[in-house]
Amino acid sequence: MSTDENSSSSSDNNKSDHFVRNCWSQVLDLAEQLRHKTEIQKTEYLLQYAFDIPPSNDRQTSLNHADNVKSFENALLFAKTGNFNLDNLSEKFLDLKRTFNHMIKLNKNDLTQITLSTSITKTALLMILRSIESIVEVMTNRTRKFPTLNSLISYIRSRQNELPIQGKLLVEWYKVAQFLDLLTNDSDWLVQPQKAYWAIKICNETLTWARGVFNENYRTKSPERSIFNREDSIITSQSKDKD
Repeated sequence: MSTDENSSSSSDNNKSDHFVRNCWSQVLDLAEQLRHKTEIQKTEYLLQYAFDIPPSNDRQTSLNHADNVKSFENALLFAKTGNFNLDNLSEKFLDLKRTFNHMIKLNKNDLTQITLSTSITKTALLMILRSIESIVEVMTNRTRKFPTLNSLISYIRSRQNELPIQGKLLVEWYKVAQFLDLLTNDSDWLVQPQKAYWAIKICNETLTWARGVFNENYRTKSPERSIFNREDSIITSQSKDKD
């Protein structure tokens, strides 16, 4: 092969390599654009679930990622460990919704967001349990024990005259019982933010029902209950180890 032919072949190879590198660079750019677009769409999708709540005056408006996570944990811990009383629960529940709104804007780390949404879901579901339980305790003068949410629901269904309940909310309670069992029995079970949104909505409907029933039928102070045990931490040690 002549020198000219070798030069021509080398030039062709260089052009081919340049073409391949250029195409690969374009592919990577397109993939990055697609990833960025997906993140934007995900954020916009989650923001549609935000709750319309009044702004908080006692919180910093600009926090770094670590401070955000810590503030979420503190808000949830307060909601879980405060004395449960139907008359003073509104602010605790408002904190839970505010925590949810902050959580869906996080988008720093999918695992962090999902872990927080799982904790929010669990908190809301246990608020539902305690709301129903508090009404049944007053109804029975604490003379009967109901070991599960399903048994509480069955009792309420048997007392429709004193404890009227809409069929739709009743169906949601059975879903709550199922998800609560999963969350409390399997620490590795995680849920997406949409499930936390559902749990908070059902919690709101349940609290409205509970306050209505309580105000209509009972004038005594509702029994105070701890929503969570304090040792039931916001993020389990297993989740921390994984991080």
